[in-house]
Amino acid sequence: PSSSFSSAMGEAMAKSKGPGLIRRLSRGAHNRLRRRASTTHTNRIRDQSAGPVLVRRRSDSTGASDIAGDMSDLELEPPSEEDGTEDNSSSIISMDPANALGISSVGRRSTGSAFEGGIAPTISAVLEAGTVLIKVTKKKRKPRKFRLDTSAAKVCWDPTNPAKQFYIDDVREIRVGADSRGSRQDISISPETEKCWMTIVYDVPEKSKGRTIKTMHLIAPNEYIVQLWTDALKTVERERIEIMNALSSNTEKSERSMQMAWKQAMTRKRHDPDQKIDFDDALWICRKLEINCSSDTVRSHFNDADRDLVGQLNYSQYELFVSMFKIRHDLKAIYESIKPVDEFDLNLDRFLNFLREHQGIDVEKDRRYWEAKFDSYARGHSRGFETPPTSASPAAMTLLAFQNFMTSGVNGVLASNTAEGPLDRPLNEYFVSSSHNTYLLGRQVAGASSVEGYISALVKGCRCIEVDCWDGKDGRPVVNHGRTLSTEVLFEDCISVISKYAFASSSYPLIVSLEVHCNPEQQAAMVEIMMRCFGDALLTAPLMTNALTLPSPEELRNRILIKVKSMHALNDGQGMAEILNGGRSRSHSTPFSRGTPAEHATWPLSPPMQNGNADSPYQKASNTWATNRAFSNASSATNIVCLSSSGSESEVATPSLDGKKKRKTSRIVPQLGALGVYACGIKYSDFNAPEARMYNHIYSFAENTFNVVCKDTDNKQQLEKHNMRYLMRVYPAARRIDSSNFNPLQVWRRGVQMAALNWQTYDVHQQVNEAMFAAGSDRTGYVLKPDELRQAKHMPISDILPENQLTKDKKGMKFVKFSVEMISAQRLPRPRNRDPNLGMNPYIEFEMFSAEDRGRGVARSEGGTDASASRDGSSGIGIPVRKRTKIVEGNGFDPSWKENISMTVETKYPSLIFVRWTVWNSPDGRNLSSNSTMLATFTAKLSSLQQGYRHLPLFNAYGERYRDAKLFVKIRKDLPIAL
Repeated sequence: PSSSFSSAMGEAMAKSKGPGLIRRLSRGAHNRLRRRASTTHTNRIRDQSAGPVLVRRRSDSTGASDIAGDMSDLELEPPSEEDGTEDNSSSIISMDPANALGISSVGRRSTGSAFEGGIAPTISAVLEAGTVLIKVTKKKRKPRKFRLDTSAAKVCWDPTNPAKQFYIDDVREIRVGADSRGSRQDISISPETEKCWMTIVYDVPEKSKGRTIKTMHLIAPNEYIVQLWTDALKTVERERIEIMNALSSNTEKSERSMQMAWKQAMTRKRHDPDQKIDFDDALWICRKLEINCSSDTVRSHFNDADRDLVGQLNYSQYELFVSMFKIRHDLKAIYESIKPVDEFDLNLDRFLNFLREHQGIDVEKDRRYWEAKFDSYARGHSRGFETPPTSASPAAMTLLAFQNFMTSGVNGVLASNTAEGPLDRPLNEYFVSSSHNTYLLGRQVAGASSVEGYISALVKGCRCIEVDCWDGKDGRPVVNHGRTLSTEVLFEDCISVISKYAFASSSYPLIVSLEVHCNPEQQAAMVEIMMRCFGDALLTAPLMTNALTLPSPEELRNRILIKVKSMHALNDGQGMAEILNGGRSRSHSTPFSRGTPAEHATWPLSPPMQNGNADSPYQKASNTWATNRAFSNASSATNIVCLSSSGSESEVATPSLDGKKKRKTSRIVPQLGALGVYACGIKYSDFNAPEARMYNHIYSFAENTFNVVCKDTDNKQQLEKHNMRYLMRVYPAARRIDSSNFNPLQVWRRGVQMAALNWQTYDVHQQVNEAMFAAGSDRTGYVLKPDELRQAKHMPISDILPENQLTKDKKGMKFVKFSVEMISAQRLPRPRNRDPNLGMNPYIEFEMFSAEDRGRGVARSEGGTDASASRDGSSGIGIPVRKRTKIVEGNGFDPSWKENISMTVETKYPSLIFVRWTVWNSPDGRNLSSNSTMLATFTAKLSSLQQGYRHLPLFNAYGERYRDAKLFVKIRKDLPIAL
């Protein structure tokens, strides 16, 4: 490895001779001018952070949702040996005052070492001094000195340039050696070099162009340096997470975290012989631990802990000071109201009664389960008593135990199981979690293509991904957004990664939607690659011959389905079996009666929701999360060419210039087309066409075309009827070059199975999309459609009887009523670029989204302040009902509202009601201005929410969950009433 590194180093040096002095000076000046002050300020604040405030979604994690995990930090039982627990003593923070990060100063033994002993520099010393690594891209290799900044927990390779660094909290995954093959971007290396290869995947949240995931390839001089870096990064990550547990109700975690924070504070006072902290130190600790309360609150707790009245706290007083922030007065009030007045703790009977009356739980359905939970929480928090209860004595739940139960996943806000029985209905009866242009990390026109897009989507539970295939060099097909400035990645790399992560979060079928622009030779290469990488998981033939319906997700578990256009343009009802047997057919294309634009038509540059389903001005802002990603000029008359590669699927047959039928023939080779076993893509001509009755066909519509079809009453009803038996996919319009999304509710209510969205954009529509598949069995990526979208007898024929408009036909309509009490919040995130010493002024906005057509009187609400975009009381698709709470001044740590908001709606689609909480910060604490900053959000499907007192997880602008920030609410839902 050393010789290969030396040769690689020599090659890199030869290729990367630096520019002349004038150019270096010019480039340095340019970099300094280019840097935004806000980024520098944000980095400075992050440099002072003790640990992460986000739950980083690692690529090797499982589970489709961040919501369903246990939100409590409680571990009732000590980890067992089966859990692979390490000796805690090995990770206790270093006493070395120069090492505030906590990397042990004791020399670590490499995992691959065959010997012990010896004297060598510690990991921190070696990496703080810096090691030379070769930074590799497709075009060049450059030696760079990488340094671990232990004080800020970041890695730098150019201290003068903030862009040449990443924070360890932002690292998604570290891939070493052979594990990095799928992400090397066609970089060929020798087997010896591979042993020294590292790929680091990390987030860049400050990037303005939408590219939020970055991949860095590095070659180390030897395997020892690789081990040093990987061990150090993992150690830093673990210990930075541990230090943020100071307010944990788990005693062991809390004490360990307080020790770490105390030692960091002592490091700042290295010349002070007294082991005490003053008020400034206490304030510093609070800011480090993201305790975002006002200075007055910190002062009050500090004075209460300073019982000696000397203006300083020793360690025991410091522990008391921190413990004061743990008290939850809102939970204490609930606890006192439900426990017996004459008893100190909460007994089992009162606990079960609380679950019945307040939490809406059918206790008798699984009484033994709830009794066991009570016992585990009650006894788990009796260890501190001098005389812990014996196994014979009745357990009782203390306030601390009750607090832990209330914040745990056992009391989570989302239902743990939302489906009855297995997923055994035909595939067309389910909504499928679907992605558009999955390979893109940012914008449509000049975004980066990467396998990371597939990893991210699959880890989050996506079940239908898209691969746009184009001719590449040397006969190797590539994936990119064709005819744009987007980068490309090898098709083989994408398929390899898809194979690895296909069932990381769900064992139910994965649909790979191919958009093929390759020549016959490279199509054949695509088939060979998929057969080799997918192996037996790839479905190449029907499960049953002569079938008339699609199989169920249950029957297709752990199988990969290919969606691809038919190898021939079908006509006269020719079936797939005939094609597989070598049959031929003529084109089936016929003119679409409404003249939908052709493949390369031009579209006016317009705002993301300019059409009839436009969002309110508020939503337009929230869609982009207060960033500058909206179109710069909504009134621009500039035209752009239709850039969507999906648009080449030309989901409608287009008329020729002379008005005659334009003959269309597929360019798909037979061996590739034959893989479309249960998702055979055909062009739309008419819902009554013979090919529209093939059980395994699928239509793909751009949202524009979908909207045009639905404007005609007859076509809309035929479309809904079609989707009861067959598959359909709808994807964003080409004009969404900023990767914004359409409202999935507008297609779900028509029975469309696959609403393919841009997952890289966490706008309000993607939030609704993720909420659809967030709870219980919905996390499989398959949600059973409601009866009215699966059975024709429920399809509405007319909304209004012609003879009397007042006698509205309410067949299928239901009255839905629910309420939410906004009680409090905990540990809200501080606004970016805001001085930590300035107080926060939070308020909440609460919205309801329904799938009804827009109209007045559809929905009503009470409580709070009305903040709806519509001033005439209209609501429905694109116009949510919105309410707002009061502002709580100066408190982002535990603000309290205690405001109740109730809402009602008449709808045909109760299962398509979604609610959304957004937390805002008012700059001055008095006014609700346009300068308010959105801090966090949470969206849920109403039917997935559990009743009672629940804690809501909160997410940032990129869909990442905050570690400690939560909303505390009380939810009440009435059963829908048929009208």
